Amino acid sequence: MSEDQNQEENSPKLTEKKVTRRDFIAKSGKVVAGAFAASMGMKYFAGSAMADSTSSLTLLTTTDEHQYIVPYDYMSDTERDNIGLSKVFTLIEEERAERENTMLLSAGDTIQGSLVGNYEFAVEPLEDGETQTIVKVFNHMGYQAAAVGNHELQDYGMPFFEKAVAGSEFPWLSANIKEVETGDHYVEPYTIVEQEIDGEIVKVGIFGATPPQTMLWGSDHVSGILDFEEIVDAAEEIMPELREEADIVIALAHTGIDDSPKDSADARENAAIYLSEVDGIDAMILGHNHRHLPGDFDGVEMVDNELGLINGIPAIMAGSWGDALGAIDLELGKQNGQWRIAEASVRLREIDENVASHQEIEELASDVHDNTVEYVRTPIGTAGIGIASFFSRVADSPVTQVVNDAQLWWAEKEFAEGDYSDLPILSAAAPFQAGREDAEYFTNVKEGDITIGDVTDIYIYDNEIRVMKVTGAEVIEWLERSAENFNQIDPDSTEVQDLLDGGFSAYNYDVIDGVDYEIDVTQPEGQRITNVMFDGEPIDEDQEFLVVTNDYRAGGGGGFGPTERMDPVYAPSGLVNREIIIEYIEELGTVTPTPTDNWRIKPVEVAGPVHFRSHPEAYEDIVPGLEGKIEFLELDENGMGVFDLDIANL
Repeated sequence: MSEDQNQEENSPKLTEKKVTRRDFIAKSGKVVAGAFAASMGMKYFAGSAMADSTSSLTLLTTTDEHQYIVPYDYMSDTERDNIGLSKVFTLIEEERAERENTMLLSAGDTIQGSLVGNYEFAVEPLEDGETQTIVKVFNHMGYQAAAVGNHELQDYGMPFFEKAVAGSEFPWLSANIKEVETGDHYVEPYTIVEQEIDGEIVKVGIFGATPPQTMLWGSDHVSGILDFEEIVDAAEEIMPELREEADIVIALAHTGIDDSPKDSADARENAAIYLSEVDGIDAMILGHNHRHLPGDFDGVEMVDNELGLINGIPAIMAGSWGDALGAIDLELGKQNGQWRIAEASVRLREIDENVASHQEIEELASDVHDNTVEYVRTPIGTAGIGIASFFSRVADSPVTQVVNDAQLWWAEKEFAEGDYSDLPILSAAAPFQAGREDAEYFTNVKEGDITIGDVTDIYIYDNEIRVMKVTGAEVIEWLERSAENFNQIDPDSTEVQDLLDGGFSAYNYDVIDGVDYEIDVTQPEGQRITNVMFDGEPIDEDQEFLVVTNDYRAGGGGGFGPTERMDPVYAPSGLVNREIIIEYIEELGTVTPTPTDNWRIKPVEVAGPVHFRSHPEAYEDIVPGLEGKIEFLELDENGMGVFDLDIANL
């Protein structure tokens, strides 16, 4: 992790998408230059020529840091050359050396994520007066504001958040979180940074935003205490006041990008497109999706994926885990004493092996890093087989099996007596890491010793255990939502068809153990679950069951109908799903989570090939249900393996 490399060796991969407002107009053809300023309420000049004077300001941004301070993946206990704030800081110093006027901002999800966060919360908890290490790092790096992300509140709760950030030398912002009792904002809704630029003061207004679903995801921590308004509503409410005080306004929003209808859950959570329509916003710094803009939103309505614009507003999303530094270069024009944006350029500097890890950040994090690595390497048992998620979205898998086995083991003891002892127990688990855009995001625990870090690789979130009481009909409804994991396959098509919906999150693909079922992928959404059996008989839709799950799902996370409509019947505060898995492995000593194959894709004759993507080395850990039924074809452009599935013979 040395930074003793020359400038050429430190040059990172650069995705630079420079665009002036005039460039966008010419490219999009939406408005002509002369009409542009008028159409935006004179927020912008049609080029800097209209201004009396111009000055430059660069907004440097990160998001979803999730406690990845140094380039290290604690779940796999290995160094990573493409993540880490210590590497990002090297780029920040380069930017500051090259540009006189910069600001540094974070779009949130900072204090929780890697095992460093878990270590400071649960293993060696922060004491009163202590500041979380990543907050000290933020102070050193010179952040001027951070948005409150959902993971700031939903995992460890309000008291820990308040303790962790008490030493912040910058404000934490959210305009849409209010206290239920008083109606006051929980944190500052916005801040005004008086930035000295070329000897003059420019007032930069920055407001924060948090996904409103945090109220559901973290209901145990915030219910009855905090209220989360819709992001767009809060922005519209605060904008007149903010525009009155500020020269330019930046949305520092922990929200992603989705072009679903405005009132849909997806668009409310990922509200950037509709937020861009709020009059008065000059630029947007986004997060939550763990993706990149420019780069990852090709074909999304109102988004210029190449230029980094949403509805003509410059916007940046700098990935996650410190894998990129985002920059919005603003050319500010002053006319009649008023500062406005004349031109904007959007850049994304991605981290790779050529970026040095900054020694100052490594030194700040050295103690907690070393302690966390020691904790990660603590052995707790043995895996009799490999536990990988390579095929978990296509067939029953060890990675969901071990979670369900542990949850059922816990629940059978917990409900041996009492009010619910007569109800059959089911368990729901999802493969949290099962592929995103590339081959790095998978669980892959090898046969042999299991460590704390391995369990975190299997179950990456700090969820708490929850138990729901549902009917057989609601079990089927639950599974139907999971089955949206698949595209609808046309059996008569001779064209190549992709089995998996690339936009569906693996953490929403719940496998329910305790029932047997098939998924008919030729059917439309909501009509795919078939042949559901319990105890060897067709499931009784009126029969009641207990389902062991987590607080995210129990709070309605993922849009699962049953859990959105009911409260858990059992919610032991502070009991983390991951801890149950650890206890289960410790008690058994050796676990061999061979898939029970209680579910499968229903076999169907298809005229053409059906493909899916997974890790290119997935054959090393093939699951029994797919033996002889898949064929590796090639690598795609992101390094993912493309596989052919013999769907007729599953």
